[in-house]
Amino acid sequence: MELLTHFWTATAVNDLRAACVFAATTGVLSHVLYFIRGYHDTRSLRIFLGHALAYNVGAGLAVTKLGLWNGIIVSTILSSTYLASLFASIVVYRLFFHPLRRFPGPVAAKITRFYGPWIARNGHMHLEHIKLHKKYGTIVRMAPNELFILSSEAIPKMHAAKSGCRKKDAGVYNHVTYKGERNIDSIMTREEHRWRRQVWEKAFTTKALAIYEESTREVCHTWLDKLSTVGNQPINTSVFALLIGFDHMGKIGFTHDFNTIQEGREHHMLDLLETMFGAMGKLGELAWPLAILKDLNIEGEAAEFNELSRQLASKREQDHDEKHDIISYFIRDLRSEKPVAFFNQNILHADANFILIAATDTIGVVLSYAFYHLAKNHAQQSKLRNEISAAFGSTIPKEFISTDLAKIEHLDAVINETLRLDNPVASNAARLTPPEGITVEGVWIPGGVAVRVPGYAMMRSERAFVHPDDFIPERWTTEPGLVLEPEAFFPFLTGPNNCVGKRLAMNVLRLVLSYTVFHYEFEFAPGEDGTAIYARARDNLVIRAGPLNLVFKKRD
Repeated sequence: MELLTHFWTATAVNDLRAACVFAATTGVLSHVLYFIRGYHDTRSLRIFLGHALAYNVGAGLAVTKLGLWNGIIVSTILSSTYLASLFASIVVYRLFFHPLRRFPGPVAAKITRFYGPWIARNGHMHLEHIKLHKKYGTIVRMAPNELFILSSEAIPKMHAAKSGCRKKDAGVYNHVTYKGERNIDSIMTREEHRWRRQVWEKAFTTKALAIYEESTREVCHTWLDKLSTVGNQPINTSVFALLIGFDHMGKIGFTHDFNTIQEGREHHMLDLLETMFGAMGKLGELAWPLAILKDLNIEGEAAEFNELSRQLASKREQDHDEKHDIISYFIRDLRSEKPVAFFNQNILHADANFILIAATDTIGVVLSYAFYHLAKNHAQQSKLRNEISAAFGSTIPKEFISTDLAKIEHLDAVINETLRLDNPVASNAARLTPPEGITVEGVWIPGGVAVRVPGYAMMRSERAFVHPDDFIPERWTTEPGLVLEPEAFFPFLTGPNNCVGKRLAMNVLRLVLSYTVFHYEFEFAPGEDGTAIYARARDNLVIRAGPLNLVFKKRD
């Protein structure tokens, strides 16, 4: 009897060993035949459910043959063996056989994309990127299949019209959709983008910008009125800079008054944007959780923001009065007999979302830091005031206009230096290299690799700028020697995907800064040392400036 028991035990053990070998082999083959090939983040939910189904089926069979307890133990052992071999194969491949194995970078970054959330944990991912470049050099492997390249030579190779690099399968762009449609920024193909861009460019012609400018001046005067009511009391200028951008886009984007400047507090849509992008920032651009949430139709703040934006756009669609705002160009194309790009309402609503997303935080961030630099550098504030004074009232009595301000070199120098030091889109989005790869500074980068030039790090690089961390507007005017690589300055990106609203953004920044500096002197509030605007900033894909308390004193 004892011999028979021993025989059956030995047989069971041998069977389990054979099953474990099969599970381990299956794990390795899953990696080699599937996971190693292509971009799978968009299929994350299906992959997870497939594995869960396989485990449950296996557990059910095991329980049927071995009983409940033994069946659960055996199925768990086999599942663990499969997963262990799968992940072991992934780690070994990424460290020793991956095409990027020879590129320097943190070991954890080479193994897993979870390194992204790790360096994003304090909200300063853009600063961590600078540290990593200083440690590892020009080209750093920041993820298993992604390189950050601190080289101005790489910019046109990734973004120029002739570049073979594309957005598709490079990361977060794959997951940015609204009811199956993409906004102008997340469109994957150059052809589709070209037609959509044509409509957008009609909204930013010289004639259109001149019409918008009246609304821009209204926002400037609302801001000045708010400063007048505040008196000499400290205000959080970072918040108001954001409100200026938001109210402005409401007016010129939708002919809608949000009135946040007058109320002095953020609109609910701004709260949603901060929460939505804050969550994405904390993930460090780890994209597959976003794919799972989207497939499960669990989008939280994003869904609420999309709905509010849809309501705003729908209200404008129902208004048949001729109005000159950005969305009117989209509506006109949608209603035309042969639309160029807006073939359905979902496309219109996707781009309506983008109107608010693209111009609110970016303009707000630049204004926040411009106020900071001018408050800290009183000589620069005085110099700017002297320069713009001649333009006040020169065309319209007691007003500034952007065409006059565009001629003032020092004003643009202040704006450009702020854009260089505090670029709102810190990392830029990745591009996927073409099958033949690209060569940067003599280094060949294989095809199918996600690459990017992080704007924040690039524009603070010692290779490109002398005294890169210092605010010196004169580097753009009288001291050009302080700019070593002019190509490294690309705050509005370059190539066919450059910022379509660049001219509008510059007009807004010129007007808001000029009206403020001309009518007010401003400085740090008592107890304010200016450190919080950086220390409490957050890289939420678009940087959110920390608080900055200033006191504005009306000039006589």
